[in-house]
Amino acid sequence: MKFLAIVLVLFTFLDANIFRKANIEVVLDTKSNLMWVDDTSVIKIKKTHEDATAYCEELIFAGYSNWRIPEIEEFETIVNKSNYKNYIKKPFKYNVPDGYWARKAHWRTLWFYADYMHFISGTPYYDSRHKTKYVRCVRYIK
Repeated sequence: MKFLAIVLVLFTFLDANIFRKANIEVVLDTKSNLMWVDDTSVIKIKKTHEDATAYCEELIFAGYSNWRIPEIEEFETIVNKSNYKNYIKKPFKYNVPDGYWARKAHWRTLWFYADYMHFISGTPYYDSRHKTKYVRCVRYIK
């Protein structure tokens, strides 16, 4: 039983590098040096891939203007497959079990398809850039 308690404490500290700053509605990941938008916009706003990219680049939020659409690898750092409700790490307050656009569009499809993180399964996929999906912007912590 003591071993189980020690393992649980260690897992808690492993995620200590990701935490919510509720006063400005962001989640900070100090291991990846990323700041994620985490307000109601991430569960309300759906855009095409092109519009999502422009939205993040034009966003002014929490006093910062250098937001961008995430890479699929960055989304993978916030996936928590043991959180069966919506497959995202616990510090995130807002998330829907659906798709969120990522940056990469695929040249082999003549840029018709782009990556997205599917938070129903915590798995990356790609889809037509003309469909609408949710948007969660990110920026580097400097």
